[in-house]
Amino acid sequence: MQSIRRTKQIEGTTTPGIIHNGGQHFLIPVQIYEDGMINCWELCDLKELKQKIEAYWLGPDVPAGETISIHGLGAYRVEQADWTHNNSSYYEHIERKIRALNPEFRNIFEVTPRLQQQRENRRVSYSPQAVDFAVVQELFYETIQGDGFSIFMKYEGQHYLVHLVVYENGKVAIYQLPEYVEMAIDELATWFQDGTFFTTIDRPVAIRILDLGEVTFSEEQYAENVEDKYQELLDMHKKLTGEQTTFEACRYAYHMYLEDPSEFNRAVLKEKYERVPEHQRMYLGDMDSRDMDYQRIIYTPEEKREV
Repeated sequence: MQSIRRTKQIEGTTTPGIIHNGGQHFLIPVQIYEDGMINCWELCDLKELKQKIEAYWLGPDVPAGETISIHGLGAYRVEQADWTHNNSSYYEHIERKIRALNPEFRNIFEVTPRLQQQRENRRVSYSPQAVDFAVVQELFYETIQGDGFSIFMKYEGQHYLVHLVVYENGKVAIYQLPEYVEMAIDELATWFQDGTFFTTIDRPVAIRILDLGEVTFSEEQYAENVEDKYQELLDMHKKLTGEQTTFEACRYAYHMYLEDPSEFNRAVLKEKYERVPEHQRMYLGDMDSRDMDYQRIIYTPEEKREV
């Protein structure tokens, strides 16, 4: 029998949630789709979602004294918190999001025993990559793609965990505020410099996380550099528009040096490497080497490369 397949776009939204994995806690954007599927590191239906919440895999809270990791931002200790949901109301909150996307609540996908058995036989766990997009014209449904990350923000006397998304047209939407805010990407530079956006916490700070609660973080375990986050945003926009990112320029300079290990090419590599946001440099190599060979060439060129 000939095998074919098709790809269908399923629209959705997100809400914050906390993954509890091996004693660690990770704050993530839980992806909620109009067909009733939810992605919380694993794609699941509503029945499986309830099981994951009851099993403490996904939840709406973290005990005081524990540390929450936020991808691309840092890890922060919870001093105290006023959480919005318990397990039951959090499940209902996610179901309401689905009903808002799909008011008729029709064509809700369910993982059948056959599909579950198929997953187990194939030893796969599905976690599709969500793509940010914005509608620029309803006629013919014209859309543009976006990309973004989470960051702390001071806004009207309060502190929020927000999600910035830059789109192909250079507009940046700020989500997870009480109201929708949109800016041009170059207009945001000042906010990364004057402390409006921030990543570090040097004293107890109450952070509002819409749909989840208010958390007082007392200290950071680690945090990314806020200026690097702006460069990351610029790189995201370059990638969306087909321009060369600092990451790609650095990799190109690295290969140029390997082909011609001259002092000129080493100086070029150093300049390109130091433009890459520090928290992304580890991804320049593979999982084992990370950026160690880049550092060797730039800072200790007398050391020979290990092969």
